[in-house]
Amino acid sequence: MTNLPSSLKRHPGPVLGRFLRIADALALVGGQVAMGCLVVITLLMLAQVGVAFLSKFTSAVRGDIPVAWEYGSYLMGATFLLGSAVTLRADRHIRLGVVIQNCGPSVVRVLEILSSAAALAFTVYLTFAFGQGAQRAVLMGTTSISSQTPLWIPMSVFCIGTGLLALQFAVRLLCAVMRFDLVNEALRAGGEITE
Repeated sequence: MTNLPSSLKRHPGPVLGRFLRIADALALVGGQVAMGCLVVITLLMLAQVGVAFLSKFTSAVRGDIPVAWEYGSYLMGATFLLGSAVTLRADRHIRLGVVIQNCGPSVVRVLEILSSAAALAFTVYLTFAFGQGAQRAVLMGTTSISSQTPLWIPMSVFCIGTGLLALQFAVRLLCAVMRFDLVNEALRAGGEITE
């Protein structure tokens, strides 16, 4: 079930329509940055394998890249969190449809409202927690042990990612309450974004 049944759908007016387009554009940018992070992770892991291979033939090459696992972890977290908003709006998150498939349209709407409200509360809390963590890292000058990377940098990226996801849960809640489409089909892979 990707959307509310057609009997429950309405279309947003110009103000809400603009808000939805802005939220979707931000989610799309987050998804594109997440895609870039995934490319960098791939290149980092390939470089790690290449360095390990070269170290078998010469002692001049160290057997590993010291920051590979640390930066790989940061990049994986960024990929997951920055890509979650567009994944939600495109209805590509993994979910159990067994309940929704066996309910009537009104029950589906209530379930969407309740689950979106709960998820919104959780993601707002998570955004706040990452934001506070980033702020503390700035104030205390906290850095990672292996690379001395200031920890406010990854924490800020995680905060932005959870903030984008919270925004999309707010959009989903609004759409469920107002009976708008829950899914933007144009954000799916191969979708076509039109104005």
